[in-house]
Amino acid sequence: MCFRPAAIEIDKKCPKCGESNPPSAKVCKACGADLPDLPAMPGMPGMPGMPGAPGVPKAPGAPGTPGVGAPKAPGAPKPPGA
Repeated sequence: MCFRPAAIEIDKKCPKCGESNPPSAKVCKACGADLPDLPAMPGMPGMPGMPGAPGVPKAPGAPGTPGVGAPKAPGAPKPPGA
């Protein structure tokens, strides 16, 4: 089952006359009143206030030299009882 709303309304509603305007409008198309700015909505690309894409990670470096306590290279085998 899907529990999401049937439609999302992002139009700006005029506070003076109640007319619905496009989200990019600065003034109401019906009465000319100033329209409020829409708050930034998470997940809406291109909306003001959205963070940019994360940067590219740095390339991995070569491993460092082993520190103190690293195992030594194996030596030549010894005969039994020596």
